[in-house]
Amino acid sequence: TPQGEHGHVNGHEYEGARRRGRMRSVAVALALCSSWASAALGQANGTPAQQNNSYAIDLYQGPILAPIRVTALSGAYAGYAEGIAGFVANAASPAVRSAHSVNWLELDLDASLSIPVSLFDNNDFDNSGDLDADYSSFLYLAAGAQLQAGALGAGIFADLQRYDLVTGGASTAVTVGRYHGLVAWQLLGDQLVLGGGVRAATLGVSAPEAELTNVGAAPQFGILLRPDWTPFRVGATYRHAVRAAWSVGSGATVDERGVERAGALVVPAYAELPWEIETGIALQVGPRPLNPEWINPRDHEQQLVDSYERRRRLRERQRRRQLSLVSDPATRSRMAREELLEEERVARREHRRLVRELALLRDERKARARNWPREHLLLTAEVLVTGPVSDAIHLARFLAQGQRAGGDSQCRAVASGEDLNFSPRIGLEMEPVPQYVHTRFGTYYEPNRFRYEPDSCDDRVGRQHFTFGADVKLASTTWFGLVPEVTYKLQGYGDLAPRYQAFGLGMGVWY
Repeated sequence: TPQGEHGHVNGHEYEGARRRGRMRSVAVALALCSSWASAALGQANGTPAQQNNSYAIDLYQGPILAPIRVTALSGAYAGYAEGIAGFVANAASPAVRSAHSVNWLELDLDASLSIPVSLFDNNDFDNSGDLDADYSSFLYLAAGAQLQAGALGAGIFADLQRYDLVTGGASTAVTVGRYHGLVAWQLLGDQLVLGGGVRAATLGVSAPEAELTNVGAAPQFGILLRPDWTPFRVGATYRHAVRAAWSVGSGATVDERGVERAGALVVPAYAELPWEIETGIALQVGPRPLNPEWINPRDHEQQLVDSYERRRRLRERQRRRQLSLVSDPATRSRMAREELLEEERVARREHRRLVRELALLRDERKARARNWPREHLLLTAEVLVTGPVSDAIHLARFLAQGQRAGGDSQCRAVASGEDLNFSPRIGLEMEPVPQYVHTRFGTYYEPNRFRYEPDSCDDRVGRQHFTFGADVKLASTTWFGLVPEVTYKLQGYGDLAPRYQAFGLGMGVWY
């Protein structure tokens, strides 16, 4: 250290500089530690940083998009589980016979195309709490087929949603497909129905500079209890999580850090449709029975068929006994030919008579189905439990990478599907104008699946939906004799909730 007055002053400056240097070093170290701790905390809390591919997309969908009857009843259909519409609610539904089922072998087809009015235009479809994305050009297509053979039932159902998702000024075409392939069997007559099969999902994303697809499948199982002549049903189904990795069709790159991208998007490890448990009940009051015993046509007709078979065997025994009494071979041979020709004539006559009597039994079953009283009040209720998805974000957040979604809101949805969610649902159906009009009403709770930043925004909750719908009987036609006579109906539905509204029309068969 220099000596003298100036040396003394320079010594103080030297010591001060050393202290300031040490303080700056400590500050830098603390900042690094703080940054590391924040990153570690974010990872521990499951916040996808989207700086690498170690995150997922939660394909949970809160608003109900399903067949019109299911939507109008607010999705409360697992305890009723009847018809092709039931495939989306209970895996046991393919073998559930309706009150108008009169044949041993029955085939049913159903298809609908909905182009909703002003659907999702500046709506909060994903229930993030903000109008942060615009869902437009929406199209919903659903189709299914059901085959029932005695106690066995099988069917397929598919629905496709196609819409444009606009985030931060960029438009992305999104196509979501959900598919059910099911087989079910009746036990104890038709009082207990068990079913199972596969649930599959597809997701196609056509983003700027990138094309991505995702396909996956998983098992599902269902049960329905419907005691004969009781006014209630109880049903439940379990659907395993559908998880699949992404396939990048175009725009695939890998940066210097080994992060896979599709255009400007960091590709997630997988997309997951979370597991679900759906349990429900149905209760019907009024003169119309909910669970009439199903008459198996083969059982119903078996006594008649057996009586004709007994007469045929009796004629055969009598013929053999008469031939055994004839000793002359030539005479016996001639008598055998004559009696065989006579038996053929009798058999043809008996067959025509059997066909007529079987038709009478079939008409009897049809009359039984037509004559059930129409007046009824059907109440349905259920709870849908949806499982979590680890380290996941929602689809809109994935497509808005690098953008500050949320408009003027300071809240930001940074994670989706961290916890179990519960959605209670209630539906009501009646026929206010018998033989002409069905009406339905319902309500369901849509839970909030998101975690927000800052923490003060985490007090956001779900929203309540109110649904309604109607079927109006139209004309009957055979289409110029090409098909059996069918009566058609016009269907409509609506779904209203805060920051969301949906309406649609469809066609169907009136029963």
